[in-house]
Amino acid sequence: MALIFGLGPIAFMTVAVILITLIITLVQKYTVDQNVMRELKEDSKKMRKELKAVKDDPVKFQQHQKKMMDLSMKQMKMSFKPMMYYMIPLIFFFTWLRNTMTGIIVLKPPIWPWEMGYLGSYIVLSIFFSIMFRKILKVN
Repeated sequence: MALIFGLGPIAFMTVAVILITLIITLVQKYTVDQNVMRELKEDSKKMRKELKAVKDDPVKFQQHQKKMMDLSMKQMKMSFKPMMYYMIPLIFFFTWLRNTMTGIIVLKPPIWPWEMGYLGSYIVLSIFFSIMFRKILKVN
């Protein structure tokens, strides 16, 4: 079992994922206007309901679909803005991680027949911690 910074593989990955996910969530919270994002999501829900209501009328359906696409584009632009801040450091981190932890088994879940390396464990742990931090910090 390899020790990285004095930690075993699962402990290291857990600490790394917590730090990275927390930083990404904080960047998203402070670079995206949460009120505008919330409004866009609410508008999107309303548009989906309206879209279902007019699905039999092709002209109205097309108009609503165009509005829905515009809303989606605004939402995507706002979501991608924070990526400028953390994408390059993440690329360096994953390059270092690949060189350091290739071939090391990090997780062996009891319900999964295969072992997970650094990438699989990062994905599983980041989903869990991302949901948790988004709820705690009220990030959309």
